[in-house]
Amino acid sequence: MSTNPSQFLTFATEKEKNSSVSLKSLFAKYLYNWPLIAATIVLMLVIAFAYTQLADPVYQVKATLLVNTPKDADKPDANQSVLDKIDLPKSADAVENEIAKLKSAKLINQVINDLQLDVSYEQKKGIGYKDLYASRPFKILFIKHNADANLKAKVFIQIKDSKSFLLQTDGDNKQYSFNDVMHTDWGTWKVIPAVNAASFAGQAIRVSLLDADKLTEYYQKNIDASLEDKLATAVDLSFNTTDKQKGKDIINQLIKVYNDDEIADKNKETQNTINFIDQRLASLTGELSGVEKNISDFKSSNRLTDITSDAKFELEKLQNNDSRLSEINVQLSVINGIEGFVNSPHTADKAPAVIGINDPSLVSSVEKLSQLQLQRDQLAATTPETNPDFEEINAQIKTTKAAIKDNVKNIKASLLNAQSKLQAQSSSSESSIAHLPGQEQKFISIKRQQSIKENLYVYLLQKREEVSLSYATTVSNHKVLDAAHSLPSKWPNNKIIYLAALVLGVILPAIGIYLAQLLKGVVLDPAEVENVTEMPVLGEIAASPKPGLTQHGLIIEQLRSLRTQLYDLHGEGKKANVTLITSSISSEGKSFVAGNLGNIFANTGRKTVILELDLRRSAIKDIFKLSKKQAGISDYLRGNATLAKIIQPSGVNASLDIISSGSAVSNPTELLENGKLNELIADLKNSYSDIIIDSPPAHLVADAYIISRISDVTLYVVRQGVTPKSELAFIKTLLKENKLPNMQIVFNGVDVKKFGYGYEYDNAYYQATSIPGELSA
Repeated sequence: MSTNPSQFLTFATEKEKNSSVSLKSLFAKYLYNWPLIAATIVLMLVIAFAYTQLADPVYQVKATLLVNTPKDADKPDANQSVLDKIDLPKSADAVENEIAKLKSAKLINQVINDLQLDVSYEQKKGIGYKDLYASRPFKILFIKHNADANLKAKVFIQIKDSKSFLLQTDGDNKQYSFNDVMHTDWGTWKVIPAVNAASFAGQAIRVSLLDADKLTEYYQKNIDASLEDKLATAVDLSFNTTDKQKGKDIINQLIKVYNDDEIADKNKETQNTINFIDQRLASLTGELSGVEKNISDFKSSNRLTDITSDAKFELEKLQNNDSRLSEINVQLSVINGIEGFVNSPHTADKAPAVIGINDPSLVSSVEKLSQLQLQRDQLAATTPETNPDFEEINAQIKTTKAAIKDNVKNIKASLLNAQSKLQAQSSSSESSIAHLPGQEQKFISIKRQQSIKENLYVYLLQKREEVSLSYATTVSNHKVLDAAHSLPSKWPNNKIIYLAALVLGVILPAIGIYLAQLLKGVVLDPAEVENVTEMPVLGEIAASPKPGLTQHGLIIEQLRSLRTQLYDLHGEGKKANVTLITSSISSEGKSFVAGNLGNIFANTGRKTVILELDLRRSAIKDIFKLSKKQAGISDYLRGNATLAKIIQPSGVNASLDIISSGSAVSNPTELLENGKLNELIADLKNSYSDIIIDSPPAHLVADAYIISRISDVTLYVVRQGVTPKSELAFIKTLLKENKLPNMQIVFNGVDVKKFGYGYEYDNAYYQATSIPGELSA
């Protein structure tokens, strides 16, 4: 058989399996369902209009905060010490750390607690509830909160007047006065009225408890903190909300909590210094009182009113020496504290006192180390330690600690050297005192102790006042450039909503149509048949606008093309050509193909007969409008009618005859097997050039296989949108096992407008002007 038959003027030209489908064909099936798409668009636009009228407007609340980096980080190189030149965080990195701090769970949770955002107040509005944050008529004040409270439980508070209300819980109604203490599953609490409480008289307010952890997570995700300019340190804080006042309060309170937290961090170091001084002063106070009492007792018991000029001179020398020695001892104590500070693996909460240290480089480095450690802890609160940001800050902490250790080593050595010299001078003065009389020696010793403690006490007291003044004047490094303010409503955006409605109005029905066809699982494209069966489709026939014999010019030309290909398939030299037409299931159009193809054969003047061998469901006589009482093949096979009596003219073409199925039978398969069918075909070959057989579906009954024994060529009809895809495997098996003679596939009922698959031609070119019986060859 021919595997590459010529085709011309066909509905679908031969396609490559991987050829692309044109956009027009792709969308044709959707255009066919345009009423559904139009109705969906109208529905979506109505929904969009309703939404724009009912939706609460969403506002963006915005504030700008100027984050200052450490002052020393920006000093000119000429003014920087070696320690100042250590690679400390750059401004951008420092600001990123501050942004992470602004959105930390610690600060957000503090805002929620301060503004009591975990308590919701709502009023019934239409089918939903409206938040009453800004205009709430009362406030819940918790005296003791139950940590295990049922967060799903809700209470309704109906205000009766400015003094009382009804509390509705689980169907229970109780009357209370405002400020009464109540005990419920929530804990111990009371209701504080607002100035507008009376205006809500008779209305029920729904009060709910919200999960603080989930609320914290929500605000962390929805509060945006970003750098407006990467080269600047101004941070924009923004929050989208339906309640402008609530948004302003949240942003302003977050800035306040952030600044308070920074001041608290700064005061940690100062407080540590004050605590250090207070401990020393407390100890010195008792010691000084004891020494003064010893002097008084010594003078009284020895009746000593004055000492000699030599003794006074040596005492003054010792006092000056001891004063300097006390300062050095304090500095050594501070240096030892700094040394322990840098040697500790975790230094965030114990920054050492730096009183008496006159080395600005060391003081600056200790402050920077404390800041670095604080930044690391803030980063750890929001970021896992596997984050690469930790590598940079850990390296900077390590480098700064190493530099401080070297500096401390040098300063400590210098202080120990000075201490050694002063102690030597003290020993010299003590030797001179040893030559004085005994009473003067004892008095000088006691007086010396008093001087030492007095000088140290005064020194520490002075330093405490300096530190306390610094503590009292601590301010945040950050400045609010713009307080929280609301911008014009950003939602609902009518343009976007209507555009989305229009898009959804097109997409939703398109998806529905696609899924409907996908779930239906029918063949839509000839390429699907070719891909599974591995055989080209012989021809395609367009969908007919009405059943029966067609006058549609395009279909007529397709049938002519099919007739020409059948000539090639049958070959020359045969007495008559027998063509079997079958399909997998019913309603695939095999009778339509058989009737119209027979008519096309007869148009050439060749004597043609159509046999209606589907003895179960006849359709040929309906196509040609023949009498149903006429004897047919079943009568012939049972021996009740002769060949001459069962042949009847078609009525549309003089060269075309019809043999209908005849009387109804209960055993069509047995009749086909009784041998008379072969006699019938043999007799018909003597009178006709072409015999067209309309058989039952091959996948439903065995009749087609019996009839195929007397056939030369089989046309297997597959119909677009009707034949299930599962039947393609059955067709492939028929081809592979060669169960039907010279089997060829015809793709029937192609409707490009409905299914979007196939090719569309200008039908005007093919318009027929003659009736079916007068078609020219």
